[in-house]
Amino acid sequence: MLGASSRGYEIILIDDGGPAENWSAIEDLASGKPEVRGVRLSRNFGQHQAIAAGFDHADGDITVVMDCDLQDPPEDIPALVSAIRDGAEVAVGFRRTDPASAVRRTMNTAYYRGLSILAGCEIEPNQGTFSAITRPVSDAYRSLGDLDRPYRLVLQWLGFKTIKVPFDRNDRDSGRSSYSFGKLLQLAVGGIAFQSTRLLLLATVAGVFFSAIALLLGLAIGLLAIFGHPAEGWASTIVVVLFLGGLNLLAIGVHGVYLGKVFHQVRGRPLYVVAETVNHEPPELPAGPGRPSDKTS
Repeated sequence: MLGASSRGYEIILIDDGGPAENWSAIEDLASGKPEVRGVRLSRNFGQHQAIAAGFDHADGDITVVMDCDLQDPPEDIPALVSAIRDGAEVAVGFRRTDPASAVRRTMNTAYYRGLSILAGCEIEPNQGTFSAITRPVSDAYRSLGDLDRPYRLVLQWLGFKTIKVPFDRNDRDSGRSSYSFGKLLQLAVGGIAFQSTRLLLLATVAGVFFSAIALLLGLAIGLLAIFGHPAEGWASTIVVVLFLGGLNLLAIGVHGVYLGKVFHQVRGRPLYVVAETVNHEPPELPAGPGRPSDKTS
């Protein structure tokens, strides 16, 4: 994360519970360079919590968010900052090319198309976290009390003036993404639950629809029995029972997702816990749900 202000610039590196050598590298980079700041979280809280930690520790008038794998090219940062200086409040990188596999791109597009339908707003599949925002936007982001705050969806919800800045994404030089299929699925479900409650409506509509079908089938079977043609066969009955039982469990699961989010929110735990910082003291922030906690300094 990089911030720009009248005093110059600052680079904020967030260690979200990575290997020990990550923090050692951050300390080496920050040694003798006050413009480089490091924040080590006590464990892995997740990408979006790490972004929130960066905002909480940033002092700049413009803040640039980017991942550490450098697939989002640092040389395109000036284009994002220029868009802000030209009047935008949010400048988001729009990927013209993406070296990800065709399967992953297809899944990504399908997810965001589905999310756009559920959320009732257009969400571009070719945008990531690579972006620049003004101080009022970062303050608005920090003011949220949500424990789940997917960065892109929060920017969409905040509604500030946004400009898309095209760029070409790089190949990953080394390593691999820490997002497994399970984590991506969890992120997708969390994003849908954050942005919309239409899943609950869909579960209700499905329940009404299949209840109506069951009623019509019951009437049809009754009429057939009256006219001497009773329905026979157990296979079709078992299939219907299994189908409706699976649908019922799916609806319960959907309600459970939202109930689980309520459970996590009402516990009032902090969004993240800071274990250690370098070249910067943790900011003073009010306590409450979604606010950070400083373990040590």
